[in-house]
Amino acid sequence: MKIGYDGKRAVQNFTGLGNYSRFILSILCRYHPQYNYLLYTPKERKNPSLDLILKQYPILKCILPDTDFWKKFSSIWRIWGISKQLQKENIDIFHGLSNELPLNIKGHNIKSIVTIHDLIFLRYPEYYHFIDRKIYIYKFRKACENADKIIAISECTKRDIINYFHLSPEKISVIYQGCDDAFKKKITEKEKCIVREKYNLPTTYILHVGSFEEQ
Repeated sequence: MKIGYDGKRAVQNFTGLGNYSRFILSILCRYHPQYNYLLYTPKERKNPSLDLILKQYPILKCILPDTDFWKKFSSIWRIWGISKQLQKENIDIFHGLSNELPLNIKGHNIKSIVTIHDLIFLRYPEYYHFIDRKIYIYKFRKACENADKIIAISECTKRDIINYFHLSPEKISVIYQGCDDAFKKKITEKEKCIVREKYNLPTTYILHVGSFEEQ
């Protein structure tokens, strides 16, 4: 089986969606080495984390646009031109790892999966510019409608997909995101005390890493 992936975030992002994409690729290569994995990326970029995975698993390969035209218009290739290439290269299933699928993938008879991380632009529209919000709504909705299966990273995201896009719950599976081994390191009580004292923290606290600012 040949499985294709939207590789933009895996190649170009170093946090968030990029981490999720690389984590999925590495665990599939590790536990299902009988398949071939093709990572379709509009552009090349040096990424040490991805390079380690590519070196460790020769069954995973990066694929670029197949013509000079699509290399020049790589952004359009990702949402349109890629489907013909997927069909030509006999991809059995394509996974949009970060909320998107090629708009015309269904017309090329390619099975597809999309991972939806959140619909926060619909829950809190005041945090997004009007045009950005409209683009997100269109791309996310089309991906969900065209996909043969949807992966939601939480029950909350699944409920949002159902409520906002009016899709059947049967089409959606909740698969929680994994946790990198770097976050499983055990910390001594002494180290915890040093951190609490340094940042003047109470005994019990919640650490949130991220940013969410009103436009």
